[in-house]
Amino acid sequence: MTANSFRLQIIELPVKNVKESAKWYTEMFGLDYCFPYNEGDEEAWLNVNGMGFGLILSNELPKYFVTAQGVRKPFFTFQVDNIKELHEEMTRKGVQVQDMIYKQGGGYSFQFFDPDGHLLGIWGGWPKKENG
Repeated sequence: MTANSFRLQIIELPVKNVKESAKWYTEMFGLDYCFPYNEGDEEAWLNVNGMGFGLILSNELPKYFVTAQGVRKPFFTFQVDNIKELHEEMTRKGVQVQDMIYKQGGGYSFQFFDPDGHLLGIWGGWPKKENG
């Protein structure tokens, strides 16, 4: 039997300080909570366009993975409509961001490090075909 309406609905990210991580993600990206967070909770749940993004207190913080060719890669990537403006804003705010790249057919993307040192990505979506 195959799954019907199969989709990714929840991502959990291990963090060392739930309160500080929740503050950073809500302020940096304007995310709202899925349900109330109370100081001291070991989890904070943020809403990313209907997907649950859990910040979970953990003693172990995997920060990225390494490909067979030795390239560091993020565990996941967020999609935004305003990638160029967000890249500039994150740079202004002192976030460690990498240069934006453009991949033919794949669009713009960049990677950044959050306060826990996780390597994560931002993607601008599939490129739109130009008329002309």
